[in-house]
Amino acid sequence: MPPPARRPVLRCAGSARRLNLTLIVVAFVMSVLAARLVQIQGMDSAGYATAAANLWMKTVPIPAVRGSITTSDGAVLAMTVQTDLVFADPAEIPAGMRAQVAAQLAGPLAEPAATILTELDNPSSPEYQVLAPSVSQAAWNRIADLNLPGIASTPQSAPSYPNGDLAADIVGYAQPCQAAADCPRSDVGDLWGDAGLEEQYNKLLSGRNGSEKVEVDGAAGQPIPLTEVKSTAPVPAENLRLTINSSIQFEADQVCKERVTVFHARNCTIIVMQPHTGAILAMAQWPTYNPSDGINVSATANLSTADVFAPGSTLKSITVAAALEKGGQTPMSPYTIPYQIRVDHGLYPFHDAELHPTVRYTIAGILAHSSNVGMVQVVQHITPQQQYAYLRNFGLGSYSGLGLPGESAGLVPAPGSKFYYGDSPFEYSFGQGVSVTAIQMASVYATIANDGVRVQPTLVAGTTSSTGAYKPAPRPATRRVIKPKTARELMTMLQQVPGVDEQAGEPYGILQGYPVAAKTGTAQVSDPSVATCALCQYGASYIGIAPANNPQLVVAVNIQDPQGHNYFGDEVAGPAFYDVMRFALQAMKIPPDYARTPNIRLTAP
Repeated sequence: MPPPARRPVLRCAGSARRLNLTLIVVAFVMSVLAARLVQIQGMDSAGYATAAANLWMKTVPIPAVRGSITTSDGAVLAMTVQTDLVFADPAEIPAGMRAQVAAQLAGPLAEPAATILTELDNPSSPEYQVLAPSVSQAAWNRIADLNLPGIASTPQSAPSYPNGDLAADIVGYAQPCQAAADCPRSDVGDLWGDAGLEEQYNKLLSGRNGSEKVEVDGAAGQPIPLTEVKSTAPVPAENLRLTINSSIQFEADQVCKERVTVFHARNCTIIVMQPHTGAILAMAQWPTYNPSDGINVSATANLSTADVFAPGSTLKSITVAAALEKGGQTPMSPYTIPYQIRVDHGLYPFHDAELHPTVRYTIAGILAHSSNVGMVQVVQHITPQQQYAYLRNFGLGSYSGLGLPGESAGLVPAPGSKFYYGDSPFEYSFGQGVSVTAIQMASVYATIANDGVRVQPTLVAGTTSSTGAYKPAPRPATRRVIKPKTARELMTMLQQVPGVDEQAGEPYGILQGYPVAAKTGTAQVSDPSVATCALCQYGASYIGIAPANNPQLVVAVNIQDPQGHNYFGDEVAGPAFYDVMRFALQAMKIPPDYARTPNIRLTAP
């Protein structure tokens, strides 16, 4: 028999080798860990200590208090007030005391005790419940004096408009910023202007926030007092002082409201302006809004700069200026004026506002009696390009320079452009076919009153620093638009208008002791929302200058879409001009001089 097979023998050397290998691996790992420990505790210890400390540190913004906006006579239109968000930590209020706490808070928070108790019993989170998002400092002081358990506050800022809707369409409003993209220079929650001057001058009014690094309570994340590490002071905001006179602004607001109410009109604007400085003393409108009552964005538009309309006969002064300077005409150039006329080979018919027999007028008479037929003849002495140049030089079709958000440049189609038609030169001559803003038309008459020099309108008189140092705004830009001789001739012609209107029973340009240069306007427009409305709506204007022999004030009134049979400028807007101009002359302490209206021939042989 063959011998049996041998079994393999396990040798101890293989086990020893594996054990040695394991010990080597363990030694290597331990050496790596030891090296890493040396690195962490030695070389990198400072960095890790800083990182650990930073876990308990927090950067807290130090807000710059938003600047205020005041009128030229010191009325505060916009300011920032300190308020407090009041919150509770329900876990710190014993259940048996909550009804008592709610009762004590009811008065300062102006909330029913039952409502507060419900919030304490059913909080949004176990340790945090907002009881009032914003209360006055006086209210919080009352609460703090009660020393109630679990009740605390977070200081914050809120906008305040002490004079309600006064000049609200100019000032605009500010509100807490909701997203960083919307307020690139401030922190979320800071006040940020969203309309009017609040928006236009955000950079100046908001200043720049500071910050401080403080240690926080790990559990609640609240700053621990006296643990500040690094602090950067905020850059204080500046304050705006406007050219607006609060009493004139208030009067103009009330007159606008009354005119809209009486005539059931869509809106009204009234501008009071100093022709030599461009300063706007009032820019009133109705309807308006009160920024303290919540914001309806559609109501915040500044109608004097954003709303456009056909100016009607108030534009005739520009036609006359161009004809005097470029058309070889004089104030005494004679014209035959029938009630209606056809021009350009009979293609385009035009007529005057009221039926009348054929008359003979000078250019002065055409302007004073506001004849459309006369203007259609006068404009034929200049080229369409010359007419367009004068309209643009007076500021039409351009921004006013005020810079208010949402401003319109209006629309003055140029010769040869898409919306320029064969009858455009004739329509332009008496204020149809173009779209203007109220501030543009006020500036037109301020230019005439200022000897032919246009001064850019302005609302800002200057700024005041946080220390009270006042800095006047730069002088507004100026440029000559028409010759001094032309401006004086226009002023003489426009002074005839109040007398002509008085003879027709409309004496709204007659101010005892003050000579007045004025022009009325009535424009017809279509309502795009009504398919059958072709020139079925009206715009009524009255623009005047006083005292005419030494111009100090321009008052421009525009009322859109008055209802009823009375829609002419002198009937609808004339009373508003009279009331506001008389008040403004008194408010600015401009004495009467009783100068006589200069004579100029209105009828021609």
